[in-house]
Amino acid sequence: MSTFLSSHCRLLGMGLLALALAGCASSTGGARAQGAAAANAATSADSLAQTSWELVRWTQSAAGLRSIPHGDNGEPIKLTFLAQGKQYRAEGFSGCNRYMGSYKLDAGKLFIDAAAATRMACVPAERAKLENDYLRALTAIDTFTLDSGGAPRHLTFNLRGGDVLEFERRQDPPTP
Repeated sequence: MSTFLSSHCRLLGMGLLALALAGCASSTGGARAQGAAAANAATSADSLAQTSWELVRWTQSAAGLRSIPHGDNGEPIKLTFLAQGKQYRAEGFSGCNRYMGSYKLDAGKLFIDAAAATRMACVPAERAKLENDYLRALTAIDTFTLDSGGAPRHLTFNLRGGDVLEFERRQDPPTP
């Protein structure tokens, strides 16, 4: 009987893990490039490759600026674009957990698919809400802008609900 329960619990746990990861799967649906620099970047699938960005400002459409605390280890909310061959990955830190997925620039649009995330406990509740809202925001990007086409330092996501996420470029990851 205990072997049956152990196997059943293990299967249930694996099913819940698969369901949780599937619940994380999402895509922007194609954020349109806005402005000359973003339009230039959107012409090549690897124009964002090997760049790393920190979320520095979140302006809510109805409530003004949102607080963006760093994680317990002092790590900020980050988004990194990586390319190796024809594989384009988007990954980062969302406040408590790491997330990973893919991205592509196609027909002048940016697509981000944050397919999976670790599931560490996230306290306090405000940080858990910020993390959930951030991961959801990555699926709701309407337009994006860059401050320059050559070596951009500022990336902005304008969300469908009216919020604006502003990122500053940080130390880029090494080129593979």
